[in-house]
Parts: sequence; C-alpha cells; structure tokens
Amino acid sequence: MTGKTASGANKLLTLIAVTLAFSFTFLSRYIWSPLMNDVSAEFGINATQAGLYMSAFFAGYLITQIPGGILADKYQPKYILLVCTVLGGLMTGAMALLKSYEMGLVIRVVTGISAGCVMAQCSKIVAITFAPQQRAMAMGVVLASPPFGITLAQSIGAPMNQAFGWRGTFAAVAAVALVIAVLIVVFVKPIDRKGAAPAPKGKQPGMLEGLRVFFTDSQQLILGVSGFLFMFVTVGFATWTNRYVQSLGLTAVQGGLIVTCYSIAGVVGSCISGGLAAKLHASHRSFLLVSLAAMAVMTLVFAFQRSYGAMIGVGIVYGAVSYLPSTHYTTLAMKRAGDRYSATAASTQNLLFQLSSLIMPVVLGYVLDSTNNNYSYNWYIFFGCCAVASVLCLLVKKNDN
Repeated sequence: MTGKTASGANKLLTLIAVTLAFSFTFLSRYIWSPLMNDVSAEFGINATQAGLYMSAFFAGYLITQIPGGILADKYQPKYILLVCTVLGGLMTGAMALLKSYEMGLVIRVVTGISAGCVMAQCSKIVAITFAPQQRAMAMGVVLASPPFGITLAQSIGAPMNQAFGWRGTFAAVAAVALVIAVLIVVFVKPIDRKGAAPAPKGKQPGMLEGLRVFFTDSQQLILGVSGFLFMFVTVGFATWTNRYVQSLGLTAVQGGLIVTCYSIAGVVGSCISGGLAAKLHASHRSFLLVSLAAMAVMTLVFAFQRSYGAMIGVGIVYGAVSYLPSTHYTTLAMKRAGDRYSATAASTQNLLFQLSSLIMPVVLGYVLDSTNNNYSYNWYIFFGCCAVASVLCLLVKKNDN
C-alpha cells in the first residue's frame, strides 16, 4: 500500500493501529511503576532491584533500535510490528505468572527487545502510506504515543491494582496487546515492494547501507545532537518535577497531577504539530527553531512559579510546547534518508535521543547532590539545552524542509 493508492479512511485506520501499537510499548514499560510496591513486597525486592526492572526493559529497548530500522527497510514492517506487539503482550502477561525476581528480569529484557523494534516499523508504515506532505501530520499522531502511553499507565495502574491485584493488572494489559494485534492484521496492509524506491543502478545495497547513509550525513548528526538536548529536557521534566514541587511544600499527589497535565497537553501538542506547521506554511527547520526557543522560554516561566494553580496552568502550556518538536525531527530524518532508508533513519535518530534518558539522571542527580538539592541549576540546564538545540537548527540547510 502506498500514499497514492490508500484511501483516506484506510490511512486513518492504519494510523490508529500503528499509534496504538507504539503506545502499548510505553504502557507495558511504565505499568511497572504503579505496581512496583506490591510486587516488591511479595518478593522482598529492594528499591535498587525494583529499579533494575525498568533498566532491564530499557536495555532491551535500546539494542533493538537500529536492527528494527534495518529490518523495516528490508522486509515487511506489518509482520514485524505484529510479531513485536504479540511478543510484548505475551511477555507482559508472563509478568502475571512471575515466580522469582530473576524471572522478572528476563521477561523485562525480552519485553524491551520487542518494544525496541516498534517505532521503526510504525515510521516505515507511515512513510509508505502517507504522501510526503502528509507525513508530518501522521508522525505527529504517532509520536503522541509516549505521553499517551505513560499517562495511561499512571492513570489506570493504581485503580486496576486495587481492583484486580498486580497479577490481574499485568494480565489485563497483556490482553490490550492482543486487541491491537487484531487491528494490525485487519487495517495495516503489506508494503508493495514493487513501488519501493529502486536501488542505485549497478549497486546492491548491503544490510548496513542505511546506517552508512545516516552517519555520513552531517545534517542528520546535527539533528541528532539537537534532538538529544531536546529529549534531555522532556525526560528530565517528567523525572524530577514531582520531587521539585515537593521541595516547594506541595504534595506528591499535586506533583503527580502537574506531570499528568503536562503529559496530556503533550499528547495534544504532538498531534497538532504537523498540521500547525502546515497551516503556518512553516518549514520543519523553522518550526523547530521557534518551538525550541518557545520551550526554552517556558522552562524559565515554569521555574519561576510557586503556586500550585500557576504550575498547573503553565505546565499545560509547557507540555503542549514541549511536544511540538518531535514530529519535525523525525520527519526531517526520514526525508533526508529517502523512502528506502526512512525506518533506519528514524530508529537511529531515536537511539541518539534515547541515550539522553541514560545520561540525564546521572547528570542532574550529581548537580542536585553537589548543590544541596538546589533545583534552580536544573532549570538553567534545561534552558541551556533548549537554547543550544534551537541554535543547532540554524545549521540545518534551508532546503531540507
């Protein structure tokens, strides 16, 4: 199926299916957080061991980013996405049968491996299904998956745990994957390889050709560094804001609601990002420049707030603004790589972005320890990251829009 042959209704159903598949990877990752205490109590797991369950997932997630992109560019992303979704569901269901801590570690690594391939498949399906001028809007919807999946996990985890217990919650979440798998089977069509971009005449590209194309393109590397700094801020906000507001005298519940409002606004911001840029006749480069600059300003505005109501209000605006850039980073990467290597480009860029999730806790934790928990420095770091990310976009060629 290509953007030329797919009807509007088919495109929408395809988009819904792949967005739900990507959202499930975040639901399965973060459902652990609200269930952590009960599982820890049953198995005598300490805080460090419980944290390793998240690290185990992330390890599997990272190592399959690039392989997932290569596979999507070379084979059928529909079937890879289907296998990954079913495997993710089975592994989430296996957590309901947990017998030991070590068994859980293995399950979480495999769950991460299945999730790591998903974004590349979704990106490839979008690239083939939607015409170039529609891809930014479609990717905006797909990239709303992270805040949507995280918010869903935080919202349903505790109530379901109370109603069904932690084992029942894992089983229920696993069932969601099976429903999504049915949607993939029904609504996502196999790629017509006859319509794929032809290889250069006289050359047979190898498995790693997409990686070579990415890493020899200075523009991709500039976007990668800029996006790394951008992701440092978005992940940092979600990680530290609850503790920050508690240091101001607010409660953990209030801090959680601030982050939830930020995330919900992020879903909206991501969904409208591509359409907003088109409406304003803004190039991807220009939209990145402006949205990152706005994000820098909103970082300081939020940092200066002290009342709960103001933090909620500013947090909503901050969340919407903070999720505007993602769409344009990914769309630019896919456009530069061309249809043949679009999935490899998207997954490799995502790997660079996700590395900030590993580095950010260490950096900001060290800053807090070194300054007697003075959060002001963290906000200045966030501001600096946004500002530098915006400036780096000036180095992106104007004709790459």
